[in-house]
Amino acid sequence: MTNLQHKIEEIAEPFLSHIDAFIIDINIVSAEQRKVVKLYIDTDKGITIGQCSELSRQISAALEVQDIIPGSYVLEVSSPGLKEPLKLLRQYRKNIGRKFRVQFKKDNGVGEIVAKLSGIENERLTFVTGKNEIYTISFNEIIESIEELPW
Repeated sequence: MTNLQHKIEEIAEPFLSHIDAFIIDINIVSAEQRKVVKLYIDTDKGITIGQCSELSRQISAALEVQDIIPGSYVLEVSSPGLKEPLKLLRQYRKNIGRKFRVQFKKDNGVGEIVAKLSGIENERLTFVTGKNEIYTISFNEIIESIEELPW
């Protein structure tokens, strides 16, 4: 995390804590003549568009007061979206029972499964494939995990 991302996180955190939200990622990209600051957030029960909108107003006002982002910018606050990989262990808990495409580290390289997340114990996630094969994978061994959508 860059110094600017860390400062944005520090400013946003008090607003997020009021609704038990947490930051998944902060991306800062240049678009034409201004920056776009993308703040991806969630809660353990999911987050609404209304909550994102309200947090965007609050965080934007606080960023303006602190004046930590040079030049013109736009703040976007949203959930990461269905096609984005899960990045935090905390995100998995509300997704038990859902199917994922998981790439993970193996002794001899990289493995990949499509399986349903059946449980979490400490930092170990258990997945069950369509053939009832059970995989228990440590969170730090997961390279990428994206939900397989049913449609």
